[in-house]
Amino acid sequence: MRIVMTGATAGIGLFAASRMADAGHNLVVGARSPDTPPAELAGRASFLPLDLDSLTSVRAFVEALGPQPVDRLVLNAGLQSSRPAVSADGFERTFAVNHLAHFLLLDLLVDRLAPGARVVFTGSGTHDPAEKTPVTPPIHAVAEFLAYPDRDPQREKRTRQAGFRAYSSSKLCNIMTAREGAVRLPQFTFIAFDPGYVPHTGLARDNPKWIATLVGYIVPFLMKRDRSSTIARSGQYLADVVLQPSYADASGAYWAVRGPDLVRIEPSDLARDSGACRKLWDDSARMTALAPPGPQSDSPYSSNQ
Repeated sequence: MRIVMTGATAGIGLFAASRMADAGHNLVVGARSPDTPPAELAGRASFLPLDLDSLTSVRAFVEALGPQPVDRLVLNAGLQSSRPAVSADGFERTFAVNHLAHFLLLDLLVDRLAPGARVVFTGSGTHDPAEKTPVTPPIHAVAEFLAYPDRDPQREKRTRQAGFRAYSSSKLCNIMTAREGAVRLPQFTFIAFDPGYVPHTGLARDNPKWIATLVGYIVPFLMKRDRSSTIARSGQYLADVVLQPSYADASGAYWAVRGPDLVRIEPSDLARDSGACRKLWDDSARMTALAPPGPQSDSPYSSNQ
């Protein structure tokens, strides 16, 4: 199989990618530093330049992939910021990297997906307020407000909590996109995967090192006992949902690591709002099509409008 993957150079993504390479699949990885692949994948995967901070880079990556069919599209990369930041296109950076770039990658590759192809999004239990995680939960999935938080009348004004909410909201968007993809593109299988809380993956690399280390030790004690996992366990389960035939009939499903098991559960009430899923898809399509060059753009989605 030909597998195209983001987020394969560290953490659970690297573990899963190694398992895919072990199985002999043709693995193509989008990476910010394609000339310095991790040792585990050196010579066993192809690496192409991809910076999810830039929609122009996403388009260049898709062009470089060529016309060959894609059997699996694994949208695993993620970013959690500790301070406000804006993407190369003028969007809030976490939303841009975790959601918009992956949405555009899917949109551009739809015509190259092989019959019966599988698309896997890595979500997070933080998307669900009912989980009561230490991460500030989302309150909506309104693309305009997530892209431009200053417009949001309900925006979180505390800096660190705003960063947490941007992350949990982007993961909500990933799950909603998988659910809506299953409706709009029933010829393919869409899966949302929650790896549980996995410390030391590099997800919080934007935080000062001492904070990331402290969080890695404290957060597991603040969460439900079965929500914590390991790189090996969650990485293997990610490889399973990508490769195993038993997941072929699970389009639109949300699979979560719970203790030692991977179980199919219902996502949050927000994620199951069909109207909100449709609107998020449509608004994301408009945003990525316009791709404003920066906050000074004359686009109707520009942050200065």
